Amino acid sequence: MTLWKERVGAYWNEAIRYLRLIGNSGFLFTVYFLILIGSFYYSQLLQELPESFPSLWLFTIVFALVLTRGRIRTFVKQADVVFLLPYETKLDRYFRSSQIYSFILQAFTMTVLFIVLAPLFALRLTDGTGSFWFVLGLLLVVKAWNVGSTWQEQRFQSDQERMSHFVLRFLVNGAFAYLLFSGADFIYLAAILLIMGLLYVLYYQKVVKKLSIKWDHLINVEQRMLMFFYRIANAFTDVPQLKEQVRSRSYLNGLLPFLSANKKSVYHYLFARTFIRANDYLGVYFRLVLVASFLLAILPNGWMEIAVLLLFMHMVMMQLSTLWFHYDTNMWVDLYPIEEEGRNQALTTISFRLLLVMTGVLTGVLLVTSTYLITVIGLVIGLGFSYVGSTKWIHRRKKQAW
Repeated sequence: MTLWKERVGAYWNEAIRYLRLIGNSGFLFTVYFLILIGSFYYSQLLQELPESFPSLWLFTIVFALVLTRGRIRTFVKQADVVFLLPYETKLDRYFRSSQIYSFILQAFTMTVLFIVLAPLFALRLTDGTGSFWFVLGLLLVVKAWNVGSTWQEQRFQSDQERMSHFVLRFLVNGAFAYLLFSGADFIYLAAILLIMGLLYVLYYQKVVKKLSIKWDHLINVEQRMLMFFYRIANAFTDVPQLKEQVRSRSYLNGLLPFLSANKKSVYHYLFARTFIRANDYLGVYFRLVLVASFLLAILPNGWMEIAVLLLFMHMVMMQLSTLWFHYDTNMWVDLYPIEEEGRNQALTTISFRLLLVMTGVLTGVLLVTSTYLITVIGLVIGLGFSYVGSTKWIHRRKKQAW
């Protein structure tokens, strides 16, 4: 247990530092603003929802997936293959703690999702299924079974075996969710719970006796979960632990003249190459533009569209500001005989051009889905934000992070 507490404590000490930086970046304000918008239009959507809407199937599919999915956080490290492998039989309490930890996090996520869907549940399903707390309690029981089963499945050697068991649990969870949300008699729910219990006792417990822990797989799962968090944090600050992922993407080389502008500038070229090839700068930019376009397309005509346009342009600017720190750990770049001002100009150029492209895409969506007045206002504000954001604000945020 001492080892478990040390590793969990070390992880959260590091995670809290990054979470504070994310909070100071203005991201929490963005989330709060999106929640306000979403809650307002969510209530309107529920009022206009047709009677034919398949609420039952929506809840069945969503919660079948939520119940089935979920990885076990073990906090194991590469060196454990050497140092902890001989003590595998004595690590029962350690891995039991990892299952409890994972259950708490996954149960919290599922509870938040159920709370978000609670208005639709109360409107369409509550008459037949029972109270909110009764349904949530049963979902938590089934989630606990899934966490325990998922842990035992980590002992299988191949991904195919683990996937086949994932499909099996998804079918069982789907049957349970359908019976639960359709208001079936409790005896049917009890029968599914009994089947789950028998599967765990008669099948999964035997897996423990036959198969040993697959350390390489646990380390791989842990690394992927850790890298996922680092990639999120890297959108707001430099993360030294993040392993650089470089993709060739030679088919996008035609964008380099547009992004780099000055062929004689080292940083113009480096930033353009970095945006296209390194980590996920291009992917995040594309996804943010896509989500913003979708929201502008479905929102009713009005000033809320302008607010969403500004909000997402600010998020893109924050993402682009991290380009400044990309080469901080590369000593070769420090050897280049170039002035700091060239680096500033390169960041301004690439951010200005990418923000201009985003402005063009979003105003194009407004031109099709909104009024001409909103489109013109969005274009003017987008152009103004592109200029001021790339020449002033992005460098101010860069200095704050520095």
